[in-house]
Amino acid sequence: MQISDQILSMRDDCIKIRRDLHRIPEIGFELHKTHEYIRPILENCRPDELITIAQTGFKVVFYAEGAERTIAFRADMDGMRNTEENRLRFRSRHRGVMHGCGHDGHMTILLLLAKWISHNRSKLRCNVVLLFQPGEEGWAGARQMINEGALTNPKVDRIYGLHLWPTVPAGKIGIRWENLMAQTSDFVIKVHGKSAHASTPQMGVDAIVVAAELITMVQSIITRDVDPHQDALLTLGKIEGGTSHNVIAEEVTMSGTLRVFSNDLFDRLMKQITALLKGLELATGASIKFETVVHYPYVANPRSMVEKFYTVIDSMEDVVLVEPVMAAEDFAEYQQEVEGMFMFLGVNGGRGGAPLHSSRFDFDEEALLVGVEAFKRILESENYA
Repeated sequence: MQISDQILSMRDDCIKIRRDLHRIPEIGFELHKTHEYIRPILENCRPDELITIAQTGFKVVFYAEGAERTIAFRADMDGMRNTEENRLRFRSRHRGVMHGCGHDGHMTILLLLAKWISHNRSKLRCNVVLLFQPGEEGWAGARQMINEGALTNPKVDRIYGLHLWPTVPAGKIGIRWENLMAQTSDFVIKVHGKSAHASTPQMGVDAIVVAAELITMVQSIITRDVDPHQDALLTLGKIEGGTSHNVIAEEVTMSGTLRVFSNDLFDRLMKQITALLKGLELATGASIKFETVVHYPYVANPRSMVEKFYTVIDSMEDVVLVEPVMAAEDFAEYQQEVEGMFMFLGVNGGRGGAPLHSSRFDFDEEALLVGVEAFKRILESENYA
């Protein structure tokens, strides 16, 4: 995609902002240093409204005179728990926390878009809302933003977002209509049995044995009860239990995730898991509790918005038609409220090469300018919609 001179002139700012943010990753909603860094940049853009929401997020509003429509763009802000292994001068200063999912890049893109808007206010024909959202990494931050008015006053008509994506070539946009990213439900299962000495197992209810049976039965739901042509994934990623080698375990805790692209399939699977757990309780005498920790809908792009995006690019070579992925994104929460389009910004072939959430994840900042240009062109097209 050909990048305009105005966006290219922001290259030095792009590198500085991204690297400054990369040094100060924070978790969940506790993004105080990030918030403190972003605020003066936004203030210098002279928005009509600059509101703190969702504890440490921002809602930034630029009004256009006489506008009847409002377009929003969103960037997530939080880092993740991981110890960065990159030997970079701008590596994380916060031990055990890093920007391993590219959110430092997402914020940079939106800050540069704010700068562009501030220099082109006279060209605006629609209101623009920029949303800086905390708590994307499993904290349901989008829903809190929505509950606190992210999409109202002014009422947002359409929203756009993107994510850096290591499997899409650098400088390309990965997109598709309909299903793009999976619905996810992270859950915790607690098996409560009865403790006893290992020499008298008949006196107890072994939570470890019950958990082992549960693991096998839950996995069989996906492999035997789901049509192979439907995408579904269930992973039990963590298990803890027991206190000693010679004691029947009283409690085992497991956590996992269920990911699908169909509401009907999701509801059916949840009912089957619940029924399975009840049956196992009756069969073993254990008490089993199932709790959903966080649930994100699936990301699905309206075909009309994707087709319109094709009209703002220079050529079909600028985009890559991607397959649906099992990763989740709470941008889907905004799509439950208003029309929204989400896309992948390619960083493959640039610096780094590691996957998302890797302790070595990194990227070339040049790709971010493509993201700014894409958002700018979308905004220009929305001006005359």
